[in-house]
Amino acid sequence: MMTSADYSPEFIQDCIASGFPNSRIANAQVLSGGLINTNLKIEFSSHQPPVVLRLYRGDAEVCLKETAVLRLVRSTVPVPEVIHVEPNGIRPFCILEFVNGMTFQQLKRTNDLDAIHQAAASVGTILAHIGKYQFSKPGRLQTDLAVGTEYAEGPDPIPRLLDAFLQSEHLQQRIDGALQQELHEFIWSWAVPLRELGSERQLVHCDFGNRNILVDCVKGCWQVVAVLDWEFAVSASPLLDVGHFLRYENEAGLREPFFSRAFVEAGGVLPSDWRRISRVVDLTGLVHCLTHDQLPHDVACEILELIKATLQSCEL
Repeated sequence: MMTSADYSPEFIQDCIASGFPNSRIANAQVLSGGLINTNLKIEFSSHQPPVVLRLYRGDAEVCLKETAVLRLVRSTVPVPEVIHVEPNGIRPFCILEFVNGMTFQQLKRTNDLDAIHQAAASVGTILAHIGKYQFSKPGRLQTDLAVGTEYAEGPDPIPRLLDAFLQSEHLQQRIDGALQQELHEFIWSWAVPLRELGSERQLVHCDFGNRNILVDCVKGCWQVVAVLDWEFAVSASPLLDVGHFLRYENEAGLREPFFSRAFVEAGGVLPSDWRRISRVVDLTGLVHCLTHDQLPHDVACEILELIKATLQSCEL
């Protein structure tokens, strides 16, 4: 995890000055949750509202794509306002509105069931709104939000995508050959049920987890106030996001049926056997996590447990 000490005060001030040339920084605090990019909450000496300085580890294209998505959805989806974008410096960055709230993960830890159920329903509604943005075909989004290459060429793109992830050296260092073969055979056993999903072309956040969803109590009701971190957004099936959000759902039913009911009421579509299908689709996201070069050991172990649970519970 990066800290503000990893950046000189001069560097941070220079970044902020590009959007706020006459403002002085009083404090720079690293926000939790970012495994790849770094988010700094910037507070000013004056009484102006704080902002977020988002520093990208990747190249300019990631910065440009994410900020383009934020601007696209802002009228219907709660996201931070984009204040300034600087893709071509030493390190690409943007300045975003700071949104008050807590993550869904933090809310879950309160064990306030009424609040959790209300927030889960709001998440379902917001995810349906996200899915109303459609593209010409499935695939990776470019900086202008045109769709570039497909995430896997040929028929049965979801099994092909998982097979591609299995070729990663980083993944192969984290799981043994027997589990790799089991994953390959499992995903291809689901090829027919997954086939129709491969042609879907809606906006998908692709990292729609508890830490990227900010919630707050507004007029007595818990609701989503911001969906964060859109750098992985693609044109694909919304079931990717459905599966990710329900990744940690268990028999206690913290999110369900409140999430799925609100999703459908707001226009989202769920196929029959959607719960198992979404878990299988989410398997691609779990496996993809294991391909990252920098992944904490405890996170890798947690992901492995989720993968094994999916294999056991969703066998055809």
